[in-house]
Amino acid sequence: MSVVSSSLSRNPSTSTIIKNGLLAFTKGFADSLRGAVDLFFLDNRRIQQKEQKLHQREIDRELLINRDSPARDVVNIAKKRAAERREREKQRNLTQPRKKEPNILDRTVKCCLLNGAVFWSSIFVFENVVLPTVQMAVLVFTQEGSGDSLWTFTEPVLSFAFSSLWVLPFFLLSKIVNAIWFQDIADLAFRSTQGRPLVNLSISIMIADTVISIVVESIFLIQGKVISLVPIQLLGSALNLVHLCLLHALYAFEYKWFSQGLELHKRLDLIETNWPYFLGFGLPLAVITSLPKSPVVAGCVFSIIFPLFIVAGNQASVYQSPGVPPLNIFAPTIQISNAVFSNTFTRFNKNEKRPNLQR
Repeated sequence: MSVVSSSLSRNPSTSTIIKNGLLAFTKGFADSLRGAVDLFFLDNRRIQQKEQKLHQREIDRELLINRDSPARDVVNIAKKRAAERREREKQRNLTQPRKKEPNILDRTVKCCLLNGAVFWSSIFVFENVVLPTVQMAVLVFTQEGSGDSLWTFTEPVLSFAFSSLWVLPFFLLSKIVNAIWFQDIADLAFRSTQGRPLVNLSISIMIADTVISIVVESIFLIQGKVISLVPIQLLGSALNLVHLCLLHALYAFEYKWFSQGLELHKRLDLIETNWPYFLGFGLPLAVITSLPKSPVVAGCVFSIIFPLFIVAGNQASVYQSPGVPPLNIFAPTIQISNAVFSNTFTRFNKNEKRPNLQR
């Protein structure tokens, strides 16, 4: 009897598995929305922690200076003088302000201004104001009947010029700037909750990890697009959405996990093992960025709201779902990535050790 009960405890029922999966999914969805709230508190929390550390450092300094004073008076004297010194420093900073330190909210606002107020709005104005105005002018100032034919040549030329001279350069520039700001937001959010990064990797290792991550994530994105081509359209769209949810969750948590020293294969293992949680976490971002038809506009939307998910990922704790089997969805991507890196490194340097994502 005990053997049977022990076996049942090790093998939860189907209803329990479904319940655990739904709870993890709901928890992930709720955690993803926390970034919009935590964004306004992390900066103050970081400043308060910094003030406490400086105040404690001043107390320790005064204790060292006044170590020969009577024991009962040392602590009180140290606290009093430390508070006076901190107050003088605050007054000095008010009269001679130092360079303002970057903060999470500031970086997020800049992302919104760059990608929304400048880039996205320029595309909107061109498509909804400039093109209709030029079309009207062409129709008004040309002979009847020739305006439509002239516009069929003018519209593609204007669109191509706008895309080549403005959209493409600005899009590439914004990608570089966004990457820097995203990293700043991730570093500040990580320090506000967990202190300094737990690892201090060399530049070469960081570059290698970044390159491999980009390749794996790109192949995984293509994998989702290929699976979406299944004959049943609803099924294909659902499978593609699952890929996008897990990919966006990986994007959001990757900054935190990298600072914790987790290698790429361990990050992928976490995603596959706790996929209900990450499916719920990545759902809002995947749905919102899938709404625009233009990939450029979708990129703008992603850049505007992604900082919220970086903050949410730093604050979140992964909710496990016992009994839910792992989803080995990255297996094809890993096989292709290993083949790509194997062929590349064999071609250029047969004696060097090749990176392997095999788990």
